[in-house]
Amino acid sequence: MANVFGFPTAPSEGGDYTPIVKFDARAGRMFRMDRIENNGNFENVAVDITASFKAIFHFGTLEAGWMFFASGIAPDFDLVPIGNELPARPSDKHKHGVRFMIKLAKDCAGDKPIREMAGTSKAFLSGVEAVYIQYLAEKDNHAGKLPVIVLEGTTPVKSGTGDRSSTNYQPTFKIVGWAPRGDLGGVVASPDGSPPATGSTQVDAPKADDTVSADDFG
Repeated sequence: MANVFGFPTAPSEGGDYTPIVKFDARAGRMFRMDRIENNGNFENVAVDITASFKAIFHFGTLEAGWMFFASGIAPDFDLVPIGNELPARPSDKHKHGVRFMIKLAKDCAGDKPIREMAGTSKAFLSGVEAVYIQYLAEKDNHAGKLPVIVLEGTTPVKSGTGDRSSTNYQPTFKIVGWAPRGDLGGVVASPDGSPPATGSTQVDAPKADDTVSADDFG
């Protein structure tokens, strides 16, 4: 039966969410997080895409600020576009972090190529910072395009001493080409974790550029 508004208002069974990719700095692995239905229940399944990771990074959506991740609850973000003054720290549980949108290549995308990447580990942030600096140095030579980036490897970073020592792995991201914005052209990261807005601007489909194959991203 149609309701008073003419559209359903009941929550969807799977929930509205932005699919994510995360880098596990403790293991030095990249995972695609897929939401799978199992007998009417939804669960998150981690798919290891370390060896095949390749993605268009939309650094135009890069945000920085504060994040709080805890098991069983939605992440809490207090972020601003890169270059703006950071907001005040919401609580002592929040950590510095960054977030941005990416489009995975077909070989590692699953059925949802456009995803969000975010993290707070210093190893992850250092890896993103390095490739972002490279992006800033090269972007003017590739007007209107976005960098295609692979995970070239990881570097162990030790901290602490004795019983308090630990090892994290810093990702080494490498720009291997540049691609048109395509369906990432209007995507913006959403502060509340809802699906990204894609806007209505007409953009060209992805095509080959430099070492990037048109088939890589569909």
